[in-house]
Amino acid sequence: MKNKISTLIRVVTSFGLLGFLIWFMRGDIAKIGSSLAAANLNIIGICVISIFINTLMQAYRLKTIFCGENLNITFKESVEFTFVGYFFNNFMPTAVGGDIVKAHYAASANGKKVESYASVFMDRIIGLYTFIVVAAAALILDQGKMRIVGVKPVVFGLIVMGVIGYIVVTHKNIEQFMERAFNRIKMFGIGKKLHSLYLVVHDYRNRGDIVIKSVIISLCGQGLYFISVYLIFKALGGTVAFGNILLIMPIVVFISMIPSLGGLGVREGAIVALFSPLVGRDMAFAASLLVLAGLFFVSLIGGAIYVWWGVKGMRVKVEE
Repeated sequence: MKNKISTLIRVVTSFGLLGFLIWFMRGDIAKIGSSLAAANLNIIGICVISIFINTLMQAYRLKTIFCGENLNITFKESVEFTFVGYFFNNFMPTAVGGDIVKAHYAASANGKKVESYASVFMDRIIGLYTFIVVAAAALILDQGKMRIVGVKPVVFGLIVMGVIGYIVVTHKNIEQFMERAFNRIKMFGIGKKLHSLYLVVHDYRNRGDIVIKSVIISLCGQGLYFISVYLIFKALGGTVAFGNILLIMPIVVFISMIPSLGGLGVREGAIVALFSPLVGRDMAFAASLLVLAGLFFVSLIGGAIYVWWGVKGMRVKVEE
């Protein structure tokens, strides 16, 4: 029942926000259609390639973290897990998210459940932290050029949250506090499982080589993602300073974490709200649709891999 309620909330959030956004943009539908029809297909093709390479780099980052836990996961398997994760995030309306799917199949491949889930969790943390790093660097270099109200305070808030999160994960005294807190949770052994997961993540403070390598890979991959967004606006005939994209897109990513179907509706609304003052709401909405199309492109590849798994008999039941 809990999973059904969670799924219902995500579906209502996504389609409710997407429906509201379409209603809000109803007077600009013709302009949006014209912008999409006139988009430069050569630039769009470059964007597609960039998004695909970005996904491969995410898979390589995940593989690097798997290796840090001595998990015998090949790069090919990591690529498959990453694409299938996108498929579950964007096309499977269930309580099972892409991260859970990746961790579950990694655990099925190597038999180490805690390490597999911790690795995927750490992969997500590093990915989010590098978004914060990019936003912080853009904020420092911006020198007052960003005039959209609220962007800088939100970026500053993300930086503060990132610092606090880092302290919670790495500080020894806090680790002892977390151990006592988890030990108080007796129901279904949840506290013990959470503590085991926390210890694995906490141990990464002693694995600077893995963390640094993963961060570098992540920065390169996310650089391609930001370039893709920049090129999308170029393809539509708009001009957005690359620095503005570095400031705005991390906020979009964090807003997209609101419970929904892979950020559907939430992500598009955030892009329209934050980019409209720069390029107009019709072009911002058209750009959000192209960003969504890029995610669907990656997800469809994941769907094809998932079907192939079924043909080969590799699928196993995913625990929700």
